[in-house]
Amino acid sequence: MSSDEPTVEELLVEVGEESEAVRHRPLPDDAVGVRRGDGAAPRVLSVRLTAPQYARLAAAAEARDLPVSTMARLAILEQLDDADRPASSPIELTTVAAALREVIRPEFLRAG
Repeated sequence: MSSDEPTVEELLVEVGEESEAVRHRPLPDDAVGVRRGDGAAPRVLSVRLTAPQYARLAAAAEARDLPVSTMARLAILEQLDDADRPASSPIELTTVAAALREVIRPEFLRAG
């Protein structure tokens, strides 16, 4: 990684600031909900956790300032991604930034 390339932490701060700067603005009149991905309706998964397991999940969610359900989804997807990724594969920081921008609704990032 070159020294002029931003770190993951710097990109997280940047994307967070972009979102926070406009988060209380009303949505544009033409804003409509759009499903991401293949357009199919999301599926609901019910998972049973013991009290200690749930406490670990809730603590992790709180540490990241996320809802528990979002933390559970991230944990599942990260585990699946890790299983598919070769151990030596580097993570591109621009890919991380693009992924973060994908999960933040564009209306909130739009300068106005």
